[in-house]
Amino acid sequence: MKKHLSRVLPLYVLLLLFTIFATSDATIRRRDYTVPTVYPELLKPLTPITTKDPQDIYINLVLSYTDLAPDGYTRKVWTANGQYPGPLIHCNRGDRLIINVTNNFEDPTTIHWHGIFQLGSNWYDGVGGQTQCPLLPGSSFIYNYTVGDQVGTYWWHSHYLAQYVDGLRGPLIINDPDDPYLGQYDYEYVLTLEDWYHQLAEDLVAMRLAPGYQDFNPVPDSGLISGRGRYNCSRADSGAKCDPYNMPAIYTVTKGKKYRFRIINMSAEAFFWFSIDEHELMVIEVDGVAVQPIKLSVLPIHIGQRFSVIVDASQDIGNYWIRADIPFDCIISSPGTINHDSDFFENNNITGILQYDGAPNDTYPQSKKNNDAWSNNIFPCQDLDISLIKPYVPVAPPQKVTDRFNISVTLGPDKKNTTKAYINGQSWAPDLTNPSIMKIMEEGISAKSFPINSNAYMYDTEGGAVEIVIYNDNGAEHPFHLHGHNFFIMGMDSSGHPDVSKYNFIDPALRDTITLPGSGWAVIRYMINNPGVWAFHCHIEWHVELGMVFQLIEMQSKIQELKMPPSVEALCKPGYQNTKRLPIPSAYPDDGETTITPGGFALYNPREGSTKVKRTNKRNIEFTTNHKARNSRRMI
Repeated sequence: MKKHLSRVLPLYVLLLLFTIFATSDATIRRRDYTVPTVYPELLKPLTPITTKDPQDIYINLVLSYTDLAPDGYTRKVWTANGQYPGPLIHCNRGDRLIINVTNNFEDPTTIHWHGIFQLGSNWYDGVGGQTQCPLLPGSSFIYNYTVGDQVGTYWWHSHYLAQYVDGLRGPLIINDPDDPYLGQYDYEYVLTLEDWYHQLAEDLVAMRLAPGYQDFNPVPDSGLISGRGRYNCSRADSGAKCDPYNMPAIYTVTKGKKYRFRIINMSAEAFFWFSIDEHELMVIEVDGVAVQPIKLSVLPIHIGQRFSVIVDASQDIGNYWIRADIPFDCIISSPGTINHDSDFFENNNITGILQYDGAPNDTYPQSKKNNDAWSNNIFPCQDLDISLIKPYVPVAPPQKVTDRFNISVTLGPDKKNTTKAYINGQSWAPDLTNPSIMKIMEEGISAKSFPINSNAYMYDTEGGAVEIVIYNDNGAEHPFHLHGHNFFIMGMDSSGHPDVSKYNFIDPALRDTITLPGSGWAVIRYMINNPGVWAFHCHIEWHVELGMVFQLIEMQSKIQELKMPPSVEALCKPGYQNTKRLPIPSAYPDDGETTITPGGFALYNPREGSTKVKRTNKRNIEFTTNHKARNSRRMI
């Protein structure tokens, strides 16, 4: 480890500031740990976990505002333990995580554990308005759950009002003692990809939701690899603090060794093409599932998705660029777009460095970008071809479906000329003071009588199987993430309609995040085996705030048999509204009335005598724009 760091220090002297903490272990087992404020843990190989027996892991996350400069531009960042990215949580299969979150923000907050099934602990899934009330400023809350049999690469982030865009996010890695690839690599690294914004996310959301259509989503100011990037400081606001020589992420390797890189896209908007100059990537894990090896030179990865790749340090000793390219087709703007004149369009050089031991310490890489058949034939904004993704141990999908849902996704203006996202014609609005799980478990309310803007779909067939067909009536790609489950991808396409005869019934891709093609469709299936309230939403955070969310109420009868911890119930006590940052109303149904609560969110008042939630209405809303995107794509 010290040998690896010593090679980096002469090249970037500023890393000296970080080495003070280099001897600390980021994951101390069986006792509390708090990661130091400035800590390059993602630039260090993961410390191997040698035990197999499940253990209790105690973690403290203290949330506060910290002035940081991930891309050289100093701004207020929403942090856990004063750092960005947030602390890396590293545990073993079967471990119990006991995570004490202390909220020193002026905002309420929640923490979602992205990809964790939460078997028997749905109330710790961290979705405000669905599985919990947000954690009040000045208070603490303990998330206490086991990771069960899950292994692989995950992450955690705020699931409240775009806070994770301001920095509240970090990796979560579950070690597999029986990893089938364990003998094929020598070290492990964690690498994160993020877009970065200099304006606060709450301001960007407010502008995106302002009456009068705002063209497209906010454009980022820069991109980051493992929380590090470089901004053109000549573009910085007057009086802003900006370092034009901000150091990139530097990963050190030894020739002849092999390295597993766990790659996580933690962005708000950005799709990436990830590559390392002159090095092949061998994919061995997709969204927590071990897969048959896939060799490629460029890895497409959308928001919420995770991959593990093995990199063989077999090239000549030297420095090589690590690249995280954001295709311009995937970040489209017009004069009406927020931050439309971002330096991003002139400075899309998002890079880190792969440095071999013994490489020169005083020069930047001179390596060339991969230029082969694979890299020249991938499509912008689209997932890795599902036909390439085969579980390491083949798993057959459900052959018989008991519950089917057809979902139509689109965007458009509401009656107030505010842009909204719609699921079957309805925009989601969370009930933050009385979440869905509270209605079901504490009040015995059936999801059938939920407000229409809760976008609730229920099924109660124990041992059955769900099929969801999602149609995209929008020209943009949408990375949809399902909570509580992995799902089988039966089929997907950017045109036409689902054809059962073409489904893969033998060994389909198994994921928890899928990129819905622009103007296309996708079909997924999963088993009904995890009672709970599970979100299914686009992971473009701006679209979440526009309402592109629905919730799946799984086995309501079983949910009502569970016992909610008193600490979760206590989060919903009166007093929530006494905060500085309030939800923005995000849904106005076409019929009936809408009540704006003291907290600022919209609740639908169904017509007297109505007990059914209509799911067949479909809006056909079209926009016009002067922006001409390549291939006639339209990114909204």
